[in-house]
Amino acid sequence: MFRLKPLAAATLLGTLFTANAAFAQEEAQLESSTIEAVANESATANTDSVEEVIVTGSRLRSSTYSSVSPLQIIDAEFQREVGLIDATDILQNSTSAGGQQIDLTFNGFVLDNGPGSTTISLRGLGANRTLVLMNGRRLAPSGVEGAPSAPNISLVPQLMVARYENLLDAGSSIYGSDAIAGASNIITRKDFDGLEIQVFTDTPDRNGGDSSTIAAAWGFNTDKSVFGIGVEYAEQERVLMSDRPWTNECTGNVEITESGEIRRQDQYYANLGYPDVGQCSSLSLAARTFVPGTRYGSIYYTPGSSNGGWGNFTESGDPYTGLAADGNGDGVGDINFLDYNLNGAPSDLASDLLPKSESLNILAYGETTLEGDMNITPYFEAMYNTYEVNQNSGEGQLFPNVPALNPYNLCNPDAENGVDCGLGYDAYLTNPNIVQNFANYYLDAANCFGVPAPFCSPATFGLLGGPSGPLATIPIVSVRGDRNLVDVEMEQMRLVLGASADLPFLDVGSLSNWRGDFSIAYNRSEGDSARYGVREDRLELALGYYSSTSTPCENDLGATLASDTAGCVPVNMYAPSLYPVGTVTGDFATQAERDYLFDSRDFNTVYEQTLVSLVLDGDIFEMPGGEMAKMAIGYEYRNDDIQSNPDAVARDGLFWGFFSDKGAFGDVTLNEVFGEIELPLRADMPLLKELTVNLSGRLTDHDYYGENDTASVKVGYRPSEPFLLRATWGTAFRAPNNRELFLLGSTGFTNVFDPCYVPESAIGGIGDGANEGAYIPERDQRDPELLANCRATGVDPTLANNGGFNSFSTEVQTGGSLTLDPEESESYTYGFAYEQDFSNKFDLSLGMTYYSVKVENTVIEPSTSFIIADCLYDEAGTGASVFCERIQRDLSDPTDPRIQLMDLGFINRDLERARGIDYNLTFRDVIDLGVPVNLSVNLTANRNLERSLTFTNADGTVDFEDYSGEWGLSEWRALGQVRLNWDRWTFNWQTRYLGAVSQDVDAIDEFSDAFTASDTCLGPPDDELCRDYGETGSYMVHNVSLFYREDNWTLGMGVRNLEDKAPPLADPSEVTGVKARPIGYGYDVFGRTFFLNASYNFDLGF
Repeated sequence: MFRLKPLAAATLLGTLFTANAAFAQEEAQLESSTIEAVANESATANTDSVEEVIVTGSRLRSSTYSSVSPLQIIDAEFQREVGLIDATDILQNSTSAGGQQIDLTFNGFVLDNGPGSTTISLRGLGANRTLVLMNGRRLAPSGVEGAPSAPNISLVPQLMVARYENLLDAGSSIYGSDAIAGASNIITRKDFDGLEIQVFTDTPDRNGGDSSTIAAAWGFNTDKSVFGIGVEYAEQERVLMSDRPWTNECTGNVEITESGEIRRQDQYYANLGYPDVGQCSSLSLAARTFVPGTRYGSIYYTPGSSNGGWGNFTESGDPYTGLAADGNGDGVGDINFLDYNLNGAPSDLASDLLPKSESLNILAYGETTLEGDMNITPYFEAMYNTYEVNQNSGEGQLFPNVPALNPYNLCNPDAENGVDCGLGYDAYLTNPNIVQNFANYYLDAANCFGVPAPFCSPATFGLLGGPSGPLATIPIVSVRGDRNLVDVEMEQMRLVLGASADLPFLDVGSLSNWRGDFSIAYNRSEGDSARYGVREDRLELALGYYSSTSTPCENDLGATLASDTAGCVPVNMYAPSLYPVGTVTGDFATQAERDYLFDSRDFNTVYEQTLVSLVLDGDIFEMPGGEMAKMAIGYEYRNDDIQSNPDAVARDGLFWGFFSDKGAFGDVTLNEVFGEIELPLRADMPLLKELTVNLSGRLTDHDYYGENDTASVKVGYRPSEPFLLRATWGTAFRAPNNRELFLLGSTGFTNVFDPCYVPESAIGGIGDGANEGAYIPERDQRDPELLANCRATGVDPTLANNGGFNSFSTEVQTGGSLTLDPEESESYTYGFAYEQDFSNKFDLSLGMTYYSVKVENTVIEPSTSFIIADCLYDEAGTGASVFCERIQRDLSDPTDPRIQLMDLGFINRDLERARGIDYNLTFRDVIDLGVPVNLSVNLTANRNLERSLTFTNADGTVDFEDYSGEWGLSEWRALGQVRLNWDRWTFNWQTRYLGAVSQDVDAIDEFSDAFTASDTCLGPPDDELCRDYGETGSYMVHNVSLFYREDNWTLGMGVRNLEDKAPPLADPSEVTGVKARPIGYGYDVFGRTFFLNASYNFDLGF
């Protein structure tokens, strides 16, 4: 049941009251002049001289294409002329977009919509708060895996779009939930007449990334009927990391010195005696093994040699000096990390910067007007898409535990190629060169603590351990094709059936021109993904996990295993084929091992949306000045259903080191009524030429949240003919979407830093005698608030000691919740528009709109770092943060209170704001350059004033953070286009500008040297200090083209990114990116690209 509330209810009641009053008024004759619409949203069979349109942001028909709402219109033809046809590129590069945009460069990331999806976020408020429409009707979410929550913009046709209209104020009173930041309305072409064929090709200046799109469309227009159908096929070739100079490298350091010099060359490893690693971050090393419970670190595969007693393995760094291990005495460390680094390895550079994709779109529309006074017009729209993406994100590490008694285990002395790793370590510590390096270090640093130089050795300090017997090990390798390849197939069907009709029987009293529209829209998207990788349960069985004697493929411990683990093949994790030095990524020794271990992780996701809509609109009475007051009332029913089905591998997380995803199942129904009134007053009075007031409201009844109401007030005031002042106010809401409601949960593992453990700096070393390995309070630099919060949550921060290694692989879980509350927002805009009328020689219009959006009760999915920070760094020191409840520890051992699980599920939390100013300018003139040349200049710009987040803790502490000026939220964004048209030629120049960005002040690192927190500076007295670099200056790219048009054909060519501008550099620890190049923020990562556009129209009149 609906209960009418506040302004929304008042608006709806007002529409009914006004209608009733209109019945009592004396019927008046309306005299009107013919007004041609500037743009026509749909072809019509109406034979009236006035063509009426419905502008985005309203339900009312109008004879002019104008709006009190702030509306950004992007002409698709103009975009094609500068080489842009993809909806993702066009919308994400618009000045109204903001924040990080998800595109196909997010390869290997875990995304809400799954792999291969792209979305649009207006005002930087997120894709979930941006409503996407197609021809004025809601476009359903689509994607694969988990629970997709937003439409996949990649499924939008490319060459069959007429324009994009971005509504930039609260749209919930008109369109319902989700339109907090506004709405993007994609208007498809409906002007096909005859047969049209169009081809568009992209050819980058470098290898990879060629694309082609071909479209054919046929249609006809008659007095009573219109019909059109278009088919479009597009293919995009992949771009490898090695195909672009700025990504054909390892991910590395980007730091800035105190004097402003950008540095990339690593100094840390070089000054510890290691071979030069260049700029590479040694973050993903393979072809090595780690032996838990020992003091030495990883030992690396070095076929034919060893600096200890491990056969073909060599220690990289000395655990007692911190220097590179130099066992052969040549003065350089024995291990060059570049030979073992997946970062920059051949397999890494062969991964995708942009994946290969293919799409097919079929679009059809039609309507016919039947005979009779009601002009009944049945109509339909149909769209069918298929979309395929093949992604290669590059192989990662595989590091299973190998049981001590495994017959292939390196540290099993009874194995064929095994050794006693305790004795192997003693052999390292008695290596003469290692002994000499030990003595040199401690004699220089501490006079060897009084031990005479000839006896300054590891043996003297009792560091030899003798035989260890069999030890469990962790080989760290990379396997070809393991979890890096994913194939995605998506299919979407959209069908709209409806009828509109004049309603002359409602022409009572002053009511006139009433028309009704009834439609049913059905959207269905289906996504399938298949990822290939190593099954953890099969690998464990093949290594002897479930055997009392560590016998591969034996399960005498009675573990419950999946039926498809049968056919086990013993796996040798120390086969040389898994340790290719230099190429790093290897493979199992036999095809049988690979065939057994590899499996496919498959997902099927179906999203269905049914929308039933009834809208009545018409004139209700004549206003002073002769304009008619208009009214619309309507009802909508919407059902959203998601069925996201994982197979057992995905559901149970059976891939090694890969998260589980249980999918999502559920549906939600909304019933809504809405109304809109527009009161236009025209007068010929000083300072009052026109005053238009638009009121709208909507009442929503939601399955889970009951009733919500939204309302909007819009005012346009024209003191003189060329000058328009306008203001809008509106409320909006966003009901938690099906992802936030029905996601069954996914679990995975991620590294979490736990500050409650004693830091390495506060643990005694070899020179601290009896305090070696113990907590030394005076060296503890942690804040008192942190220590207090640790104690309040059950941890003694002086006892929790893991030898200074305080990052742990921790299980995390996410999931939907039916207890979430809707987000609510309030927004307002005000501004002006001016069209000069003092000269007939040129046209000039300019406008400015200030906007403010406040979103309360926002739904977030907190990260592990956020939960740790909010709980443990809370200034109150009481451990009372609500996020402390999301950390589950095992407190049975006070020395190791390990975090067992962190809950990252959705919650209502913050207050968010977005404020800014939109600017636009249009200039048109005819200039004489020997021939008349039509000049047009269009400029749109956005100034970002605030994009903030405010959170108030339970104790009243307010945490305010403004992200304006940071990545994706530069103070200025602008897009300018100059168009010259003469005879049959058209020249275009477009420039896109992004202002400078920097890090949050609180996130900027302190200047330091390579021995503390930095990597590229040695510090005083011989060098400077430096810190990570996470900022960039302004950025500008230019697109240029030349087109020639004949009556029935067009040919054009041009260049995008004319100057081949590279994306900026930023340290990978400071901004999301690939190869230290930011992605998703508007920077071109593909370089100069040539494009060709050709079309031909065959006159096949009907």
